[in-house]
Order: sequence, then C-alpha cells, then structure tokens
Amino acid sequence: MKKILLLFALLFSVMAFAQPGDDDVEYYTDSRVKHSRWSIAANLYPNYTDRRLINNEVPSGGGFNLPNEDAQGAFQLNYGLDFFYSIGSAFDVGIGIGRAAGNFSVDNVMLYQGRTDTTLAKMEVGVSMYTVPLKLNFNTAITDILDLEVVPTVELNFVDKYDQTFTPRNENSFTNNLKDRTQSTNWSVGIGLGGTFNVTEEWGVIVRGNIKYMLNPLIEADNFPRETLISYGAVVGLKYKF
Repeated sequence: MKKILLLFALLFSVMAFAQPGDDDVEYYTDSRVKHSRWSIAANLYPNYTDRRLINNEVPSGGGFNLPNEDAQGAFQLNYGLDFFYSIGSAFDVGIGIGRAAGNFSVDNVMLYQGRTDTTLAKMEVGVSMYTVPLKLNFNTAITDILDLEVVPTVELNFVDKYDQTFTPRNENSFTNNLKDRTQSTNWSVGIGLGGTFNVTEEWGVIVRGNIKYMLNPLIEADNFPRETLISYGAVVGLKYKF
C-alpha cells in the first residue's frame, strides 16, 4: 500500500511540474485580430490602345475623310488608385480614380481643308482622360498565397485632351486641338482576370490581364467619325488590407 501511495505522489509531482504557470500562457483576444473590411490598391496599366469606329459609315466633311480600316494603336502606361470594401468572404466592391491615355494613327487620310484639291496625309491622335472606375471583385482562395479574381468594371471618363496632328505628303505638319468638341463625360466597360499573391497578411501583389472598351464616341458630331477606344494589356499593383 505504501508503494502505491508513493507512486501516486510521484505522478502528482510530475504533473504539477509540467503544468505551466499563468505567466507562460498567452491568451489571444479580439483586440489583436483585424476585422477591417477595407483595402487599397495602387495599380499600373501597361496597355495597348487602339481606335474603333462605332459604325461603318465615316462621314465626309469637316476637312478630312477617314478610311474605314482600323487605325494603328500604341502602348501607354496608365495608372490608378482603388478603394475596396469587402461585402463577404468572396465579394468586394470598389471605386477608384486614375489617369488614362490613348494614341493612334491613320495613314492615307484625305485632307481638303480650304483647298480646291485633296491630298493624302497621316493623322496622329493623342487622347487623355481622368477615370473613375466602379469595380466588383469576385475572388476565391486557390492556396494560402494566391487569390483568383474576376473584376468587371464600369468606368466614367472625363476627356481633357484630343489632339489631331496631320502630316500631308511633302508638307509641314499641323495640329488641331479638339478638346472643346469632346463629350464632357464618357463611359467604358471592362473586365480583369488574374489574382493577388498575398505576401503577408496585409500586403499583396496584383497581377491580372484586362480589356476595356469605350461605349460612347469621343466626339459626337454629324461631320466627325464616331471614334471610340479599346484597350487591352495587364494590371500590376500593390494591395494593402487595413
């Protein structure tokens, strides 16, 4: 009997020694867990932008006539800042502000401004605008690091530049500033496909492909072609969760 009591005493001593004191126990409280649903993203858009005509009828008049072929576009580096609010675990809504540009050229434009004959010229157009995108972000976690994302966008555009530069054959070039003729507001729609690589709990790297199409003509006039812009390329950026 004494041996049994001694054995229980030894077991009790070992258990008491193994039990950590109150100072060794760390309790996690809600104050140390982030509950914010807000995030911010700074994006760069290396995009190729081209011109499209809304219809196949290009009116004459206004001093020049455009062929119906597609123009030659160019690359631009646009940028923007987005703010998102998480509605649920896989759905965010956001609004942003940004800066976008478009450049394209058309060869063999028929030019007849104030002259009795016509001549062929190369026309180069430069467009720039401020943008206010409204975005939805449908996302799902593929791994602990990667979130797959689908981001449809409706964008409000405020065009602040539309310059035409004509270079007739064997003549000097000249530029027309048509900013006052552009529509005050313009709408575009787009979609982005890609994901965010979560480097830490707060920081992520955004990599997506995107395409955007302008719904309204840049200039709405009877003697002017109904031109819109189409852009496609990539989105790269940094995302921070509050």
